[in-house]
Amino acid sequence: MKSVLSILLIIMPIIATPSFPVAEIQKDEIVEIIGSELPNFSSNNSFWGIFSFSCALLSIGLIPNILAIVPISLLGIISGAIGFNKRRKGLAIAGFILSIIVFIISILLSAFILIGGVGGAFGG
Repeated sequence: MKSVLSILLIIMPIIATPSFPVAEIQKDEIVEIIGSELPNFSSNNSFWGIFSFSCALLSIGLIPNILAIVPISLLGIISGAIGFNKRRKGLAIAGFILSIIVFIISILLSAFILIGGVGGAFGG
């Protein structure tokens, strides 16, 4: 048993060496590439429009859960309003309008449920 362990201790450093060279230059290049690609929220970027439209689509997908619709559609409305000031504002307008529509529908549905319209319809 001791001979097997001693053979493994001798062979493992040979087997475990990397098969590719690792140099300090490659590490510096990776850091420089990552550092140069930070997100830029300038006027040329359509981040707010994409975010508004995705919030609107997410709130449409969450229609059965009325409590989740309200904050997500409010995020879509706010980010769509911020996206109006940017250069590419098509998605911001679409997300803003869809978020407003879904927000109004969710408020009407919650008022209908709170008043008792669903319970009265089913005999409750």
